[in-house]
Amino acid sequence: MTDEELAACSAAGDGGAFQVLVGRHVNHVYGYCARVTGNRTDAEDLVQDVFLRVWRNGHRWDGERLPFEAWLMVLARRICIDYMRRRKPGSHVAMDDELFVDPEPGPHERAHERGIARKVQAALMTLPLTQRSAIVLRYYQGYSNEEAAAILEVTVYALESLLKRGRANLQRVLGDLEKWR
Repeated sequence: MTDEELAACSAAGDGGAFQVLVGRHVNHVYGYCARVTGNRTDAEDLVQDVFLRVWRNGHRWDGERLPFEAWLMVLARRICIDYMRRRKPGSHVAMDDELFVDPEPGPHERAHERGIARKVQAALMTLPLTQRSAIVLRYYQGYSNEEAAAILEVTVYALESLLKRGRANLQRVLGDLEKWR
């Protein structure tokens, strides 16, 4: 069944269809939430919130306006925004060291990559949430400009502007990443 068919069944109360949707999309939603918050525990809580909202409000999804996956990511973005707004200004989020590291390299390479990943994630966390979301959706989650713009509910031109400013801010914060290699 397609996501759209499963979403319709789920909205009608079919728990099995809902479980299939969760299985298909939980990792993708988690990846977005983890990169936006920088913290696995918070991301796990936010993912639960996203799917709870899908279960409760699945009937509100309009398949004519957005594909299911895009709607799901809109929900994830909104829930992350709410979470970030609730956090106390200036509060520190403990970032998980191995959040973005490929588990295949050896111990020395993993330690080095963890260091770079930590610096990149710290720099990503300094970006305004809109720029951070644009970069995560486009470069980490692999959405096209059109898809990311739909999820962020902005025009493609606005998305490209967010990406450009985000990349410039990352460059300013990170400096020359090559010096860490």
